Amino acid sequence: MISNRLWAFILPLLFIHCVRPEPTNQDESDNTDPLKLLWQRTNQESYNWGAYAPPLILGDSLLLTAGDGAIRCTSIDSGKTIWSSSYANIGFMNKRFVIDQTHLYGFYGREEVFAVKLSDGTQAWSALIDSNREFGYADDIDASHYYVGVNSYGNIRRIMKFDKFTGELQDTLRIDKMPWSLAYDSGSLYCNNGMSSGANSLGRIICYEANTLDSSWGYYSIGGTFSVCPSVVNDGVLYAGTVWGGSLGNEIVALNAETGARLWRTSTTGCYQIVIHDEVLYYAGGSSVNALDKNTGHVLWEAIIPTTDESSPLAYWDGYVYKAHGGTLFVFDAETGERVYYTYTFDGKAEYVYQVSAGAGKIFVQTSQHLYALEPFNPDALSPDHTASKL
Repeated sequence: MISNRLWAFILPLLFIHCVRPEPTNQDESDNTDPLKLLWQRTNQESYNWGAYAPPLILGDSLLLTAGDGAIRCTSIDSGKTIWSSSYANIGFMNKRFVIDQTHLYGFYGREEVFAVKLSDGTQAWSALIDSNREFGYADDIDASHYYVGVNSYGNIRRIMKFDKFTGELQDTLRIDKMPWSLAYDSGSLYCNNGMSSGANSLGRIICYEANTLDSSWGYYSIGGTFSVCPSVVNDGVLYAGTVWGGSLGNEIVALNAETGARLWRTSTTGCYQIVIHDEVLYYAGGSSVNALDKNTGHVLWEAIIPTTDESSPLAYWDGYVYKAHGGTLFVFDAETGERVYYTYTFDGKAEYVYQVSAGAGKIFVQTSQHLYALEPFNPDALSPDHTASKL
């Protein structure tokens, strides 16, 4: 048993990290890694907690957040800070940033929503939501409105509709089930509800007419709840997946986004994030990465990861799928599902990987200590004895 005196020495080390005022560039001449480091920056005040949302490419800059709750905008080419906007209890429970061309929208703690100007990080407006619950937040936007789903004490569940330019509350709809996520597309608002808890959770998707908040159709899952990530709407089709299905299992479905008619259904062990590229739907399955034909639901491949992780970070770039899973970054061939590389070491440091995103010709990896900008996977740089397939 570890003594109290020894714990007093160990615990502070768990929350200490090396602080660097500016990112550092690595000498390219001696870097032959399959993911070549372009630059890095320290996660300021991260407390070794994970980031709430994957870094988001925004033109020539990058939005990110870390464990201290601050939102930061950095240069995509160097990682240098452009602006920082601090919030003590920021939350991105849907694991994503919600933005338009001028503002970022989010919620603070459990009782306030806000809009931040993308130009300089200053707050444009804030409004009370009186949620008082840690879970049950959901949000999305259209051209004029910011929609928030909340779950208050006493199980008072609502969808709230704000003017996204002023923060004025314009409408409220009482709903009977937990609003786990919202997704807006073409005049419709899609709400993923958690129906029940336990080994055989059930879920549903309700489509609302965004102007009136009148419901137009509903889809009920056979098993599992639509709860982890928002539905994805692509070419008039809504794609969604369930988790926590127990003995009833889980499913990924494709629905006609206008009518709710089911186009196909595929059984799965769980679905934590969906990414669509061309005609392929990639999804994180908890202990696997998977690919389906988006038009038929036909399974193209399944790549098993020998640990289970309910986190969702998944990204596609130029023929490869990148997955943050259990503190490790995995790379898969997008066509075959072959696991071609994995690492938890960057610039000589072993760190827990929390987030991954891709864009602008770079792979962005956010760890417990740093944000790394990497060149996309280069198979020619693999060493002859690489053993990714034997993990």
